[in-house]
Amino acid sequence: MPKVVDRESRRRSVAEAIHRIAAREGLEGVSVRVVAAEADLSAGAVQREFPTKDDLLLFALETSVDEVAARFSRIRIGPEDLTFAEGLRAVLTDLLPTDGRRRAQARIWAAFYARAAVDPTFAKVLSDLDARARANLALALDHARDQGELAVDRNPAAVAELLLVVIDGLWLSCARLPEGASPDHLHAAVDAAVALITTRTHTEE
Repeated sequence: MPKVVDRESRRRSVAEAIHRIAAREGLEGVSVRVVAAEADLSAGAVQREFPTKDDLLLFALETSVDEVAARFSRIRIGPEDLTFAEGLRAVLTDLLPTDGRRRAQARIWAAFYARAAVDPTFAKVLSDLDARARANLALALDHARDQGELAVDRNPAAVAELLLVVIDGLWLSCARLPEGASPDHLHAAVDAAVALITTRTHTEE
C-alpha cells in the first residue's frame, strides 16, 4: 500500500532534512534530490512543493527564523523580568552554536546572506526581516533608556543598526566555526557587545 504523507508533514520532513544537512555540511550541495533522500521522500514529492533550490533556501530561512523568533519570545525584559542588558545577552547567547540545531540555523543564514548579495528577491526577504527587527529593537531600546540602561546621548536608531550588525556578524562567525570547536571567544564577544551598548556615558557631575 502506498505511503500517504500529508502536506504539512511533508513540509516538516523537508525542514528537518535541510537542518540536518546544514548542520553536517552546510548548504552548498543542497538540491531537491539531496533533500528528498535525506527526508525519505520522493524527489517528485519535494519538487512539487519546492521546484528549485532557491525555493528550498527560502523555506529553510523561513522555518529557521520562525523557530529562533519563538525562542526569543520567551526572553522578556521589564520590571518583573530581565533587565535590558540581561535580555540582550540572553538573545545573543541563544544564537551561539551550542548544538547542531543552532549550527544549522547559522549556516542557513550564511547561505541565504550570500545569495541575497546577488539576488533581489533574497535581498528583499532580508530587508523585511531587518525592518521587523528594527521595530522590536526600538521598543526594547526605549525601555532601556527609560530604565537608565542606555545613555540619553545615544541615538536609539544608531544603536539598533549596530545591534543588527552585531547579530549578522555573530551568526556568520557561528556558521564557520568548525564542529566541536569552543565558542568561548564568541561568548566573550557577546559580553563585550552588551557592555559597550549598555554602559552609560557619564556626562553628569
